Amino acid sequence: MLVAGDEPQLVVRDGAARAARLVRAEATPAPGPLGPLDPNGTVLITGGTGTLGRLVARHLRERHGIRHLLLLGRSAAEVDFDAEVVACDVADRDALAAVLDAIPAAHPLTAVVHAAGVLDDGVVASLTPARIDRVLRPKADAAWHLHELTKDLGLSAFVLFSSAAGVLGGPGQANYAAANAFLDALAVHRRALGLPGVSLAWGQWAEDSGLTGNLTDTDRKRLARAGVLPMPTDRALALFDLALGAAEPALVPARLDLSAASTRPLLSRLTRTRPARRTDRPGLGRELAALPETEQHSRVLALVTGQTAAVLGHTDTSAVSADRAFKDLGFDSLTAVELRNRLAAAAGVRLPATMVFDYPTPDALAGHLRASCSAPGAKPPPRPGRSGRGVG
Repeated sequence: MLVAGDEPQLVVRDGAARAARLVRAEATPAPGPLGPLDPNGTVLITGGTGTLGRLVARHLRERHGIRHLLLLGRSAAEVDFDAEVVACDVADRDALAAVLDAIPAAHPLTAVVHAAGVLDDGVVASLTPARIDRVLRPKADAAWHLHELTKDLGLSAFVLFSSAAGVLGGPGQANYAAANAFLDALAVHRRALGLPGVSLAWGQWAEDSGLTGNLTDTDRKRLARAGVLPMPTDRALALFDLALGAAEPALVPARLDLSAASTRPLLSRLTRTRPARRTDRPGLGRELAALPETEQHSRVLALVTGQTAAVLGHTDTSAVSADRAFKDLGFDSLTAVELRNRLAAAAGVRLPATMVFDYPTPDALAGHLRASCSAPGAKPPPRPGRSGRGVG
């Protein structure tokens, strides 16, 4: 049965199930001393006044000799290098078309870098149509408008700044992941049409940006546990240069901790370590069955407090009281989802997304998890009365 496997997603084609794997891309320098970019043409950068947009713009000017940079942003902020800055909502097709029409014929548009983006993180149940639209407009809608408005202009480069969230997934980023997956697909679509296009599903840049500047220490530790490490700016820009000549339309320039490959099938071809399969791991239920009943709850509680400490970034469990509410321990909706996922993987059972709401302390959750791993027919303990101490 496909549903019993370890793959997070599968596609069935011609009767065969196929699973996604990341593989190493060949480093192919772009042709010519300046790559595919014409120093006399105009390079348009959306999100051009943001941190990454400015870094790329300065790099294009200093490394590639581009003299005509057109930076689009939500406001006409000043930059400390020679570039034209225009305030434009790139998701507004008419406004974008007007900007493109104003580019002088003497320096025609020759390349596009779409680096605009907005975050509005939250668990799936909290994503209203408005919150989804807020994230998709500057990413997906704007990318499509750029594609349609420039497809007949003979561009030499069309670079989309996507995110590893669309490839690796990210807690609380369903809207952002969807927007970036669209960018990856658009690059493939453009190549099929014979047009230039590459989508870069970036990992984390070490340089704080408008998207990452508000990350808390817990957020950064969560990224590190997922195997995504900060990438120095010079390394990121070097990968940008290599991508200009890449044969593949969709790439994942990221600094990854490949020790995570042992539990993530998607990364298995990047390392020689065989990913652990579910059948290789002893089930928690089997382990509990071998213990005296008086020791079973303590064993499950140790698992719950250990995973809780890991999610919160603690090095030991001393900060996790079994009777203290998850909310008081510092949980939010995203850490609640991560704890659910970690416990489900460790125990080999399905757990509800509302787990820490229904069982709001480690002790109560351990009781539920113990019952869930017991022999078929065992009834889980009743849910504790709700007192507003769950995770908000």
